[in-house]
Amino acid sequence: MTISPMITITPDRVLHVCRLGSHLDHRIMGALAIYIGMEDDIEVLFRDDDPITARVVVVPPFQTHRIVAGNQFVKTILVEPETVSDKSLADLKDSLNGLNPSEAEALGLLDPPKHPDQFSKTGSTNYSWQAFDNDIFNYCLEARVLDDRIKTAANLVKTNIKDVILTSDCTDDLKISGSRFRRLFVNDTGIQFRHYKMWKRARSYLEQILVPASLTQIAMDLGYPDSTHFSRSIRTTYGLPPRRMKAYMQDSSFFFANNVNTNG
Repeated sequence: MTISPMITITPDRVLHVCRLGSHLDHRIMGALAIYIGMEDDIEVLFRDDDPITARVVVVPPFQTHRIVAGNQFVKTILVEPETVSDKSLADLKDSLNGLNPSEAEALGLLDPPKHPDQFSKTGSTNYSWQAFDNDIFNYCLEARVLDDRIKTAANLVKTNIKDVILTSDCTDDLKISGSRFRRLFVNDTGIQFRHYKMWKRARSYLEQILVPASLTQIAMDLGYPDSTHFSRSIRTTYGLPPRRMKAYMQDSSFFFANNVNTNG
């Protein structure tokens, strides 16, 4: 089986294949994370729960964890929780978490991933979440239905990463209070608004790995107040400081889909 490091980044999903190793710090990602050991079992350690050792381990959004995978390739799938119904998120966790090798192989999860431009009929820039889901899971996850006000606010954050988005920016035209908006956001997405903003900013660093700019400039472009805040945020999110993460991923084959923005 030939496996090469690669990453596919869409607004709602990420597929990453690389050698994660066993030296990552604890990480806290704002997406549902599905880890698949391509050659052997992996171990995921939790601060507040028992460890899991299996070929496939699913970690809910915002749960602190650390991966021990040895020198094998690991396939990581990230699903943005605000785009998928609670039922689909629960079904993914229940159906995939703890799979053994034969079960994972039967679902095609151990297959080396194809690059999306090899099978996307509509062209690489239009690789939809439906196409991603069908390619990875063999079915489409159920989309989450959001209140139009919450959908507008969520999109405002995603399309203005470098800006400081305040609650008032989302409520001034909605005729609702800030506290009411924050409750609505949690009820609709399952995520606190401030956590959502922090995750989307850190997630956007994946789109800047290949940008030939200093980390200080990238930090500014992503809206961090300074390089110290940037470094702390990236390390907390991914378990690696940004410089090591950038060096680690440079040799991966990158694929950016839909409205993912890069400045390279």
